[in-house]
Amino acid sequence: MNETLKAVVIEVTGENVRNHDIYLRGAFGLFPDDCFGGGTERARGAPITVQIGGESVETDIDEGNAIFRERAAVQRYFEEERVSEGDLIVIERLQPREFQMWKASKRGFKYYL
Repeated sequence: MNETLKAVVIEVTGENVRNHDIYLRGAFGLFPDDCFGGGTERARGAPITVQIGGESVETDIDEGNAIFRERAAVQRYFEEERVSEGDLIVIERLQPREFQMWKASKRGFKYYL
């Protein structure tokens, strides 16, 4: 985990919307090293807590696919917030093992994109 990294902004792809996931590969430094697991349930990493909309979920990160393993909560959030390709998602570290995810306005990031 990179202690100085406090949040990341990720642009949602069409594939993310179809598969109900968010690519985290460029954001790995935000998360604790032990939360990364293998591709199977048996190879889970240590859990982290992510506030996804109004829901708090425990998950790890499937390192090979670079996604939160808990995709059902991401799907519900995408549907509730009508997330579509090109939208921005912010993931912020609140505590070493606690994170918050929300949809950001592109207008707020227009000078950075």
